[in-house]
Amino acid sequence: FQALLEFTRTAQVLIGQENVTSLLETADFFQFDRVKLLCEKFLERELHVSNCLGLMTYSQQFAFIELYASAMNVALTHWGDVISQEEFKALPKEMLMQLLKSDDLFVLREDVVFDSIMRWIMEDPATREEDFLDLVGKVRVTFLSLSFLDILVKRSKCSGETDTFSRLIKKLDSCPPPSWQNTELCPYVGRSYDTLYVLGGKHDKEQQELFLFQPKTGTWQACSPLQRRNLTQYAVAAVGSFLFVTGGYFRDEFVWYSVDWVLIYNCLDNSWLEGPAMKKSRNSHCAVGAGLYLYVLGGSTDEGIISAVERMALMESEWESMTPMAQPVERGDAVSVGTRIYVVCGLDENGHVYDGVQRLNTETDSWDVISFSPLPRYDLCITSLNGALYTIGGGAFRFDVETDEWTQVDEECLTQKFFMGCSTVNGRIYLLGQRKGNSALPVVVLFDPYIDMCQVIDNKLPCPLPIHGCVSVRRFDT
Repeated sequence: FQALLEFTRTAQVLIGQENVTSLLETADFFQFDRVKLLCEKFLERELHVSNCLGLMTYSQQFAFIELYASAMNVALTHWGDVISQEEFKALPKEMLMQLLKSDDLFVLREDVVFDSIMRWIMEDPATREEDFLDLVGKVRVTFLSLSFLDILVKRSKCSGETDTFSRLIKKLDSCPPPSWQNTELCPYVGRSYDTLYVLGGKHDKEQQELFLFQPKTGTWQACSPLQRRNLTQYAVAAVGSFLFVTGGYFRDEFVWYSVDWVLIYNCLDNSWLEGPAMKKSRNSHCAVGAGLYLYVLGGSTDEGIISAVERMALMESEWESMTPMAQPVERGDAVSVGTRIYVVCGLDENGHVYDGVQRLNTETDSWDVISFSPLPRYDLCITSLNGALYTIGGGAFRFDVETDEWTQVDEECLTQKFFMGCSTVNGRIYLLGQRKGNSALPVVVLFDPYIDMCQVIDNKLPCPLPIHGCVSVRRFDT
């Protein structure tokens, strides 16, 4: 209560692990909505594989939609880690069913889903055994591995075994759920997940290389390259199953100039085609997908830095001009969260570092400046994770857009480091190509705040440097 009195005088409130629940309950009783929001964002920052299931339940008490969504997303993207936590043992059946049936449940193999059901039942077989067939009905049986199915078949044929596992497998064999009997009732696609595309290479080569990273297997594969020599300072973005390379700085025989080119890569058939030219030639700009639209923002023309914004719908062949940015910048970075696009920092018309965070509401086509970076830089890496922005370059910060709170990310592998690209993939942040003066290291850093992980996972990034763009694309197996 004292903290709320202090808030009425100063509009400031100190929130910590020891007082967040009491403060939240008091603020809820007295209808201090701003304090409730600050508490919600604090709890979002505390999310971890060890508490996400509990925070899903807790968020429902206060109708915290965003905390619930973030907690659920941590559970869905980290299922293999979540099922070994204490909270999982006491998970209600209804919540388990909700998670298991989600298309967004990220697992390396569908076998893990079956294993998680068995693990949950074994915590209390006397009361949970009756739920087995209901739960197993949520397993996408056509995506179980053959080796796993072979084990199940062999266990079902063993006579004389009376342990719970064998008993349940025999029950499954004698009375399979409808989706196991009739494959038409089973989803014909696997669960969706993110993949990572990286485009890089020196501009003076005949082609620039495109690589695909498969997070399920941890493997890279070469894709059809971008056949364009002497093109640099372009922007890369993804909309649906397409990558877009927009604009850039091009050199013909003697002269460098900005271009209005659009080159489109189709992830489904591994091919490139030319797209409709932009209204303005530009380089060092931002490009980002929002819904079914591709946006290009700011950048530089042969005359100077511009604030012009244009967009193109995925299935259209024309660009339309939109409201210009509040502050023209080049060499900023952009990310979309829902119907909002955020452009962070960059260089202004005078060559100075701009420290603002500009936000575009794509529904109203209106811009505002919502905050200022505590560590302004150009050529920052920006990504979003569960609704918050992460800025990386010289140091790392998490920015809560609703409360204007910047929280320093205290990770040694991000401190005083600059990277060439970053993207969020299945609830984890991947950083590629660490800048070192005028050169770079071909490393991949994985930052995952939900399992306290930040480390180099690959010292030999196969894509040649420099990195021109890296984007995640959602896909599913068939």
